[in-house]
Amino acid sequence: MTHVLIVDDEPEYLDELIEALAFRGLSTRSVGRGAEAIDILARDTDIRVVLTDMRMPDMDGVALVETVQGRFPGRDVRFLMMTGHAAEADMERARQKGVLRCFPKPLAFDDLCAALVELGGAGDVTA
Repeated sequence: MTHVLIVDDEPEYLDELIEALAFRGLSTRSVGRGAEAIDILARDTDIRVVLTDMRMPDMDGVALVETVQGRFPGRDVRFLMMTGHAAEADMERARQKGVLRCFPKPLAFDDLCAALVELGGAGDVTA
C-alpha cells in the first residue's frame, strides 16, 4: 500500500479528508504545517505520496515540494496539490516542480482517489 501524508493548515478540512479516505480503506498520516511534514518524512521512509495544500502559513506547497526534493534527493516521493485559492500560474509552478496533479478545493473526491490508485498501490479506494 502507498503511504500517504496529507498536509493542510485547516484542521476541520484535514479531519474530513482523513475520515473520508479511511472510509475508503486508506490509512494516512497528517500534519498542519510544512515544517511538520519535513519532520515526518525524515522519520517515516515509507511515505511515498504527499498531498499538500498550496497555501499554508509557514511554507507554501511548492516550497514544501522543493524542500523535500532537496533534503531527500534519492527518495521516491510523489506530490499531489490541493488549493482553494491559487491562480493557474501557481498550479503551473507546482507542476514544473514535479507535482503530478493539482486539485481545486473542495476536492472532487473520486478524482483524488483515482489519482492515489494511479500512484501505485493505494488499494481499491474508488469503491
